[in-house]
Amino acid sequence: KRQELVERGRVLKEEIHAQEAELSTLETQLYDQAVMIPNTTHPESPIGPESEAQLVRIHGVPRLNPGYPLLDHVALSKHLDLVDFESATAVTGSRWYYLKNEAALLELALIQFATQRAVKAGFMPVITPDVVRPEVVQACGFQPRDEASQTYWVSTVAPGSTKAVSAEGAHHHQHSALCLVATAEIALAGMNLNRVIEESQLPIKMAGFGRAFRAEAGSRGAEVKGLYRVHQFSKVELFVVSKADPGESDRILEDIRSFQEDIFEELGLCYRVLDMPTEELGASAYKKYDIEAWMPGRNGWGEISSTSNCTDYQARRLNIRYRTNKLRQPHQDSAASATASNSVVSTEFVHTLNGTAMAIPRIIVALLETYQQRDGSVRLP
Repeated sequence: KRQELVERGRVLKEEIHAQEAELSTLETQLYDQAVMIPNTTHPESPIGPESEAQLVRIHGVPRLNPGYPLLDHVALSKHLDLVDFESATAVTGSRWYYLKNEAALLELALIQFATQRAVKAGFMPVITPDVVRPEVVQACGFQPRDEASQTYWVSTVAPGSTKAVSAEGAHHHQHSALCLVATAEIALAGMNLNRVIEESQLPIKMAGFGRAFRAEAGSRGAEVKGLYRVHQFSKVELFVVSKADPGESDRILEDIRSFQEDIFEELGLCYRVLDMPTEELGASAYKKYDIEAWMPGRNGWGEISSTSNCTDYQARRLNIRYRTNKLRQPHQDSAASATASNSVVSTEFVHTLNGTAMAIPRIIVALLETYQQRDGSVRLP
């Protein structure tokens, strides 16, 4: 009898082990499907493609015909010896560049300008890492493993390497690979990974400086000319962690947008603000504004900034919570209620918001083309 029970226990243990393995596989598959589900959208966001974007406001007057031909930033850069595209193409490839002379100094000045304005507005300055784990990229709403991925991967194994790699080594390499960030937003969001924040600390406002790396696969035409759409650029990114209150995070979104507009007005740019439609929100955004500057060399508008409210989309995937006191519901037992505390401590997922304070190359494009003079020089404000 005892032997039968021992054998039965062994069989049950094996069955449990097999079912736990199956459960783990199913949970992984379910998670992989769940993370593909996008955020909900703001009830007032326009529905449809980019053409359905709603104009919020225009600041300034587009520069159309000053009485002499307006050059694009590529011609201006060549005339003033500001950017070297040819050498960068030889060294790295197309859509890379060297900024030099006044353009190099202008990048540094713009970074300082945006960072100082952000600090004055209460943002904590942060210099972020440019490489992160792919799980963090995915948690922020990007798909690094998608076939059409715009993400650059960092690897210590050379392409086409004939060096033998054991199964264990291959597994380690697969899980130790890192991604170059497409925006400092990703690294800033990851700062609070698996963290519980005290409610009194919210909102947390950060201004991160980092490099952005984008493969830009499939891009072509006028947009890939010059500095407008490149593979690497410097950026100052705003990031806010707030309470899970839609009214508060919506207000913070408007504050970020107002801050961005102040910067572009101080630079003297003509710009417009667009309330972006559902098909342009990406996976993470609940509501998003784009800001486009008038670029005379393009004879049209070009995006220079955006800001988004991601509500709790990123927080759920990064497990970022805050500790809050909520009023306890009245208990049926009045005597117990009288002695119990009138509040209970709980945790909720935070809301996250992001916005670009300064995307350097496109601001340089807008400044050069806006402030060009008849003789080909550029007079900046």
